[in-house]
Amino acid sequence: MKFFLAPILFIVLSLTSVFVVNAQTAETIWIQTSGASYKTGETVTATINAISSTPIQGFTAQIRYDPACLLPVNAISPISGMNGLAVPQTSGLVDASYASTTPQTANGVLAEVRFTALKGCQTNLTIETASLVIRNESGFAAPLTGVNIDQKAIVLNIDSAVGNPQPVVSGESVLPLALTIFPEPEPVNWWIVVLLVLLVGIAITTVIVVYKLSRK
Repeated sequence: MKFFLAPILFIVLSLTSVFVVNAQTAETIWIQTSGASYKTGETVTATINAISSTPIQGFTAQIRYDPACLLPVNAISPISGMNGLAVPQTSGLVDASYASTTPQTANGVLAEVRFTALKGCQTNLTIETASLVIRNESGFAAPLTGVNIDQKAIVLNIDSAVGNPQPVVSGESVLPLALTIFPEPEPVNWWIVVLLVLLVGIAITTVIVVYKLSRK
C-alpha cells in the first residue's frame, strides 16, 4: 500500500506547486523582438508584452538602449483606446507610457517600440522598469501589484552592411520617441550680481552709520 501512496503523493504535490507558480505569475510583462540580427538603417521593433487577469487602464515601460547603436523612433499600442502619453525622453532610456479612460484587456502585445539601427555593433534592449496601471478604489491611477517581469533583455547583432529601412508608421495612436531637447539656461551676468552685492553692502553700512549718529 505504501508503494502506491508514494507516487500519488508526489503527483499531488507536483500539481499543487504548478498551481502556485501559475498564481504567482498571473500578471507578467516581457520584451521580445522578431529577430536578433539586423543591418544598419533597418528598423528594430521591440514588443512589450503582458498577460493580466485584471483589466488595466494604462501601462508604462522604460527600455534601456545604447544611443550609439540605436535611435528610438516611435511607439504604437494595438490596444484600442490606449493613448500615448508625451513624457520627456532622455538619451539611452525610452519611456513608452499609455493610458485609457476605460478598462482594457491585456493579453498579448502592449506596445511596439521602434528603433533605427545606426551602425554595426552588438547591443542590448533591456526593460528598466515596467508596470500595469489600474484605477484604485479612490479613483486614482495606481500600479497593479504582483506583476512579474519575465524576459527583461534582448541581445541584438547589428551588421555594418546597409539594409532597407521600413516605411514610417503614422497615425493618431503613434507616440513619438524623439529625444527631448531642454532649453539651455540663460548665462548669468556676474558683474550685475557683484554690483547688487556692493549696493546692498553700502546700504547696510549707511543704515548702521546713521543709526549710530542718531544715538549720539
